[in-house]
Amino acid sequence: MRILEMSAVFSELNDGVLRAVARRMRPVGLAARDTLRLGGDGGDVVVFLASGQVEESVADLSGKVLITRRPAPGDMVILPAPQADNHYVTNIYGLTDAVLLTLDRDGLMEGLGTELQKVAVTLDRLWEQELTAAAAIAARSSSRTPAAIVAMYSAKGGSGTTTLAINTAAAIARRFPRQVLLVDLGQPFGHAALFADLIATGSIAGASKAAPVDFDAVLRGNIVNHRSGMGVLPGTLRPEEVDTLTGELVGRVLDVVVSGQKVVVVDVGTSLGEAALAVLERADCLVIVIPPEIAAMTPARRAMAIFRDIMNVPDNRVELVLNQRSPHAPLDRGAVESILGRKVSVVVGFDDSRPEESTLAGGLLIQQDPNAVVSRGATEVARVILSSLKLDA
Repeated sequence: MRILEMSAVFSELNDGVLRAVARRMRPVGLAARDTLRLGGDGGDVVVFLASGQVEESVADLSGKVLITRRPAPGDMVILPAPQADNHYVTNIYGLTDAVLLTLDRDGLMEGLGTELQKVAVTLDRLWEQELTAAAAIAARSSSRTPAAIVAMYSAKGGSGTTTLAINTAAAIARRFPRQVLLVDLGQPFGHAALFADLIATGSIAGASKAAPVDFDAVLRGNIVNHRSGMGVLPGTLRPEEVDTLTGELVGRVLDVVVSGQKVVVVDVGTSLGEAALAVLERADCLVIVIPPEIAAMTPARRAMAIFRDIMNVPDNRVELVLNQRSPHAPLDRGAVESILGRKVSVVVGFDDSRPEESTLAGGLLIQQDPNAVVSRGATEVARVILSSLKLDA
């Protein structure tokens, strides 16, 4: 029950359904150095690692390994969707003696009842993310130049930073497909994966619990990949994990993810805690999102003073983005520039409820409606970033 409750696939089901599913799961022992081969017709469709250490690999029919992961106890091993069973095989190799909890098709159907279709759709989406991840891994292996780091920050909550961050990252991914990563450090809840209609299966906080030798692999395995060509790495999945996001941990994360990417966009939210400072100190470009509101001016001015006078961030690395979140903004561009003493690089106009509607429809606004105001604004922000990073050639 506890494992199911923590799973991204089953967590929203009621207790009665979870108990029905849990009763139908069976433990399977896997000895060290033994391999469990899953795939083909029938067989198990859900597998959790209950204890021990294993290595999961997904290969195609030619034997080429597409993905390799080391799940932590409690994690679900992602298996091919039913329609893909004859094309892929998942192997689970025991690094130590391990116990798996498995559920076959009949047990899944009996336990879920009317919830079957919803869970089946989610499992299919997870498998699609896996295939996208395999393509992203292949693209990363061909890139050896460390990525540029872009920090997106706002001194005031509700400024639309996350909406702009995910759409901007997707716009940059048009230029560099599968070489753009969005790291979500929003606290206590990061919404980047949700806004991108992705199922988050791991996080930075989760990777921090892995053995040091496995940290890099677990961290990369926790990246979920969007069909736009960008990846998303959540900072946390639960609010109680916030304290794990130390400056040291975030620094380790950046050391890992800059390899093989072209651009790493970090949504640092509104915090100037040690996790955010670890990003800001290394950022090649700092995008400050400001709503044209009186209450946002003093925090923005103070934050800019910290960046300039204490952190010594050069002016040529800072870009201001004015994001109009309301139809009748109390301040215009000229007033904001006068108050802050700096030119605004991009103005993103009011777009009513389109960003929220695109999330409900299951996709990014920049994909669903490239001509929407926020889509055009994110595209312009991406252009400014690439110009600042000298990547617009």
